[in-house]
Amino acid sequence: MTFYRLAAANVRSMWRRFVGLVALLAIAVAVCVTAFAVSGRAQEAADRRVQEGTANRSVTVERLTGRHGAKPLTGTAVRRLADIRHVASVQPRAQVSFGYKGPGAPGALLYATTARPALKPPVTRSVRSGLFPLRPGEIVLPERAQGNDLSALLGKKITVQTTHAEGAGQGRGAAAHIRVVGLFQPSWQLDGPDAAYADDTTVVRWAAAKAGVPADQYVRTVGYDRITVVADSADHVGKVLHSVQAKGYSAASLQQEMTALPGVLKLIRATGRILLVVLGLLALIGALVVTGALARQRVREIGILKAVGFRTRSVLAMLITEMAVVGACGAALGAALGAAGAAATAAGLRDRPDLGPYLADRIPLPGATALCGVLLLTIAVTVLGAYLPAHRAARLPPADAVREW
Repeated sequence: MTFYRLAAANVRSMWRRFVGLVALLAIAVAVCVTAFAVSGRAQEAADRRVQEGTANRSVTVERLTGRHGAKPLTGTAVRRLADIRHVASVQPRAQVSFGYKGPGAPGALLYATTARPALKPPVTRSVRSGLFPLRPGEIVLPERAQGNDLSALLGKKITVQTTHAEGAGQGRGAAAHIRVVGLFQPSWQLDGPDAAYADDTTVVRWAAAKAGVPADQYVRTVGYDRITVVADSADHVGKVLHSVQAKGYSAASLQQEMTALPGVLKLIRATGRILLVVLGLLALIGALVVTGALARQRVREIGILKAVGFRTRSVLAMLITEMAVVGACGAALGAALGAAGAAATAAGLRDRPDLGPYLADRIPLPGATALCGVLLLTIAVTVLGAYLPAHRAARLPPADAVREW
């Protein structure tokens, strides 16, 4: 019988002695697998949703009114920006004021804004799914504006007041009709307070009337007040920003304002490393204590093996193999418990609206590399912790073993 088979037989016959270490390793591995599974999936989702999200790939180009040499954001500017390398889309924004007065709203001054796909407002209620892009004559209002509750207007065709220019500094009010097809959270103010989102044709027509120019000439002469340039990947945002600024436009990227995000993702990775260190220490201490105790209890067995011809190296290999088998059993059990724990944790957190999008998988599992790393580390550290007491026991002379027995 080889020492490998002898080690396996010893583990089967003395399994009660190894239950404590197996349980300790299983719990430690389960905690690590659960944490890796949940945090790993959350990190991947964060990378996808935030790092590669449309908003994080956007560069905002502002129109600098009143500044000498500032370039207007006309249709020509849109085409020039679209020709920049690594640009996925160019989304211009126009904005014009309008007034509404009706039941429940004594008076509200809002700003019709073109809806950009890169920065869509968080719609809370709508008349249909797939609200964007808006159809001609449609508008999405904030739920509340200037103390007025506008939620009752959903689905209704309302009359609003726009401005038509009649001369330098002069204008008259004009009625316009538009249908409310959605409501969004009033806290969304990326386009300023009291913004409302209408279809492009309506916004340009109202803005042209206020500026006193024909609607078909507004984009060519007056132009937009802002343009959003979306890069094809997060890695190319810096290059796109540099190219936009090199063409003489005032631009900034949302990515510049999110410098704290990489630190958050690094914190998630650091937490995983800390868990690995804790797992290693638990396995090391557990193997050291258990192997030392078993070696002291098995002095007679070791002495008999040495007396019948087993060399020190063979006895050491047997004891180390036993602990490797125990470590493998603990790691395998911990992996199964960790998968169950990850599924339960994800199920509990998935109902939360702020965490649900980051835990889309029904049974989140850590990556194959991370899982294999945890299992191999558990076995390796268990063997390492067992080496010193096993080596001391294996070197025990047969006469001393018989004498101690």
